[in-house]
Amino acid sequence: MRPMGRNRQRRAREGSPGGAPRPRDERGAFAIFIAVIAVTLLLFGGIAYDAPRLINARQQAQHLAEEAARVGAATVAAGGIRDEAREAAEDRIARTPALYGATPELVGFACDANRVQVTVRSSYRSRSALAVFRSEHTILATGTAEALLLGPDGKPVMFAYLPDCPPLGA
Repeated sequence: MRPMGRNRQRRAREGSPGGAPRPRDERGAFAIFIAVIAVTLLLFGGIAYDAPRLINARQQAQHLAEEAARVGAATVAAGGIRDEAREAAEDRIARTPALYGATPELVGFACDANRVQVTVRSSYRSRSALAVFRSEHTILATGTAEALLLGPDGKPVMFAYLPDCPPLGA
């Protein structure tokens, strides 16, 4: 058998006779493409699933804080003291069903003149692929309500402060 010359060796390495290059081996390129697309779809699907639920949980916490503040202001306006107003707000929060599995809690209660402010804390746990990045979102919502007393003529009566809720700085 005759030894191969340099040109024949080069042509054998490059592919077909005559020196035409052999096509690149692209096996597995489609699998990488599918993997990247699948991960992208999972992330966008997670955003599409969790984002509206997180927004809804924030809205529900905000509504709850506002409702608890209204209950507290109504209690003080009806002659209740600050502790009774706080208990009424806590009771209103306690009667609320859990928001996406997280029980809301009262974390702040302030009373200034005829204004009551309530802060509620809740949370939302991601249930999709986004949980890899951040699994729990803490939600703080603050609601404020103002108590107005109406006189016999139906017009608001201004008062210096509500019982047991002196104005700040007094």
